Amino acid sequence: MKILKIFIVTLLILLSVQGWLGDYVNLFAVFPSGSVSISFGGLIRALENAGLMELFHASLGVLLLAVSVAVLILSFRTKLKSIRISSIIGLAAVASAVVGGLLFVFSGFRDNGNSAQMGGSFIGAYAFYFIELYFTRENPKKINGKCNTE
Repeated sequence: MKILKIFIVTLLILLSVQGWLGDYVNLFAVFPSGSVSISFGGLIRALENAGLMELFHASLGVLLLAVSVAVLILSFRTKLKSIRISSIIGLAAVASAVVGGLLFVFSGFRDNGNSAQMGGSFIGAYAFYFIELYFTRENPKKINGKCNTE
């Protein structure tokens, strides 16, 4: 459970950085005009042309997806369904943000609905990983397997 907590806290910190970067990109980025080839190369070229912060924002999104998968795997080592369910929904929210980001880039940085999908999914991920962290707390009535009635 301790390793899971460390991963969740790390994920929440990374989500916070991602949120700040997303706000920066949303407010200050000047996106290149033109179409984007729907390929991995087109994605990388579009992000490089957009700028370093946008490339870092996208790279952090991929890292968040990987850490979310690790949290999901670790959550299945617990017996609590609440932890597993929170992890599944959190991963789904991160995946939704990644998909929104990809679609936003492939739209040539023009489809604001996809940008909104990133933001909304980010809020969902943030919420569910905090909920999961809450469920990993020690039960104050159970210490070393014994009931504490005080």
